[in-house]
Parts: sequence; structure tokens; C-alpha cells
Amino acid sequence: MVSPKRRPAPEQTVAPLSRNLLRSAGLGLLMACAAVTARAESTTTPAAEPTAPPATDPAAAASTDPVITGSLERHWTNNAFDSDRNVSDWYSLLRGSLQQQWGDNDAYAKLNADFQVSHYDHTRIEDDRTLGVSAEAFRRLAPGLELRGTLSYRVSSTGDNFDIGPLTLGTREAKQIFSAQTQLGIDLGNATSLILEATDSFEKLGATHFEDDLILPAKLHADRNLFQLAARITRTVGQFAFGASASALFASVEQIGYPPLFLSFNAYTLRAEAAYKGSDGSTLGLALGAEFLRGANNIYQRWRPTWQVTFGKPLPRGFELRGTYFGRYETSNTDDPLASWLQRAELEIGTKLRENLGIASGIFYEIKDNVLYENQERRKGIYAEATYDASKSMAIVFRVDINRTIKTVIDDREHSIDAFIALRAKI
Repeated sequence: MVSPKRRPAPEQTVAPLSRNLLRSAGLGLLMACAAVTARAESTTTPAAEPTAPPATDPAAAASTDPVITGSLERHWTNNAFDSDRNVSDWYSLLRGSLQQQWGDNDAYAKLNADFQVSHYDHTRIEDDRTLGVSAEAFRRLAPGLELRGTLSYRVSSTGDNFDIGPLTLGTREAKQIFSAQTQLGIDLGNATSLILEATDSFEKLGATHFEDDLILPAKLHADRNLFQLAARITRTVGQFAFGASASALFASVEQIGYPPLFLSFNAYTLRAEAAYKGSDGSTLGLALGAEFLRGANNIYQRWRPTWQVTFGKPLPRGFELRGTYFGRYETSNTDDPLASWLQRAELEIGTKLRENLGIASGIFYEIKDNVLYENQERRKGIYAEATYDASKSMAIVFRVDINRTIKTVIDDREHSIDAFIALRAKI
């Protein structure tokens, strides 16, 4: 039972908005103003090659008409509750987005908005709603020097189930995320670039409300303030790219219950990276390094190796094989108060049967070990998908996902099948 009292320790207190977040937000707003006036200030000096990863294709980095995308999906699932208590149901999923951009290749401002709504035919306690907006500003300050800032806000209402013996209660929880990011790209010459970035986000969660108010509302999830600093240097040599990256993540987490259900932490990562792109379209990426995680009050301290391997390979008869394998700490999607150690492997193959008809299939396997609890979660799954391009702006998708999850300590076994047909459009 969660205690309604919260006794935050000094290192776990979350301010409504951190000083870092306010500074980042202010810088982002100033950059937005600079981007709007950039076209009037531009000169005839040739532009340098982009040093920071472009948010959009360079060819599309000029003023554009609004881009609207939408998707309507009709699903059937045998596990609407995502638990070991299988309940079959149909549900609809509606997604949409709007994007508008002003400016040119040297300076632009971009606005984005998106939403997602799911509605179940019978298990309506699982209905979800999400709305997000973001603003991005880019400015090439000088040849070889680029600055980008982003502000975003996302709000969601998530439905779930709460089991009390044979009784299942619906729950609903509201969540808000406000984030700001600043990125600086520097061309160091000799095909070498340096990218520096700072990101600050604040996650605010409301009290969980129970169906028919059978239980008083209670705070079951913690507010979090995440501040991250990162740097990456990359050198390109022909078809190869070599580099190194470093990052530091500082998480201040609200204390819920006593002992707390969630903990503050710091995480540090160092990695060496290499990538290859062949003339036939083959790609290979490799990142190796170490990651250090320290929990509040030194409850956990450990270095672990971290890695990621990705590849893509065109095959005969138009097939393409893609895969990835990685290992890292997982601090967001975890049942542990602190984090889990996650290893995941994916393999996909796809081809075009005709110019407007493509098929794909893939498998995955992952192991998630809780760092404080002794529980281990093992998941595996397979999917098959077919996509028919009815026109240049409309596609019809049919997909089936089959997943199986085993949680060792609580002996929880979940088996889910999800099949859907979707209509996707872009205007």
C-alpha cells in the first residue's frame, strides 16, 4: 500500500521547474526570434557543410506548405489488459500530425503538432489520449558553426487496470512533459565535426484516479527532472566514420511512499563509435563503451559495458536484411525503483513484391534484469506486415504481432496477439 505521505530527501526533491530548464527554454525562445529574422540578415557567403545532424533533409529546409499526416487503425487483440489475464477486444487507434516550416537552409523555424487516441469497444478503461506540440529553431551562425534549439510539450491521459483478487478496477493517470534542448554543431575541418548538446525535461504526473471512485485518488508515479549533457566527435574517412561520445544524465525524482518506490540517480556513458556505408547500400554501425549508474544514497553503484551493433544488407531479388543488438541501462521503462539492465536483439527482412506492394517480417528477443529487485523479464516476439501504396499519398497496412513475456519472481506469463489494418495518408 502506498503511503499518502511523501517525505522527500533533499537529493530527491523536484522543483516545479529547474533553473537549467528555464535557461534552456529562454535560449530556445531567443533562437526562435533569431531564426525568424535570419533571412533578412543572410549574406552571399557560401554555406559550410552541416556539422550537426539536420532535423530535416537539407533540400526540405526551406519554407514549406503545411504537411499533414494521418493514420486510422482497427485492431484486434487477445490481451487488452497487457497482463496474464487475457481479455479479447477490438479497438481503434487514430494518429495525426501537422508540420509547418519557415525559412531557408541558413535559418528556419519549424512547428510540429501531433496527437494519438485509442478507443476500445468494451474495455474502455484502457482508452488513451496524447497531444504534443514542439517548436524548433535553426541558425547557421557562420560557416562551420550551427545552432539549434527545441522546445516541446506533451500531455497524455493513460487508462490502465488495477487487479484486486478477481476484481479489476479501471485507473486513469494524467502526465505532462515539458522539455528544452540546445545543440551546437562545429566543423573542425578535415571532415571532423563536434556536436555539443544540453537537454532538460520535467515530467509531471497527476494522481491516479480509480474507477467509480471506489478508492481515493493516490499518487502512484513520481515526478522527474532529467538534465543531460552530451558531446560527440566524428571523423569521416571515405566510406567510414569514426568517433567518440560522452554523456551525463542527472535525474531528480520525487519520493513516493516510504521506503520510496522510485529513486534519483546519475548515469554516465563513454563510447567509441564506428560506421561503414558500402556502395551497394550496405551499412554497419558499432559502438562500444562503458556506462556507470549511481542511485540515490549510493544504494547502487556499478560500471557495465555498453554496446550497440546495427547493420543493413541488400540481398538478391530485392530483399533487405536489417538487425540490431544492444545492451544498456534502462531507466524509463522499468518495474525497478532505479533501473534495469536491458539486452535486446532484433532481426528484420523485407522486400518489394511490386512497386506498390511491400512485405516485411521480424523477430526480437530481450532480457531485462532489475538492478535492485531480483526479477528478470524475458520477452520475445515476431511480426509480419504488408504495405500497399494505393496512391502517392495513401497506403494500406496489414500487420500481425505475437509477443510472449515471462517475469520470473512474480511468475507472470503474458501472451498477446495484436492484428490490425490501417489506412495512412499524407497531405
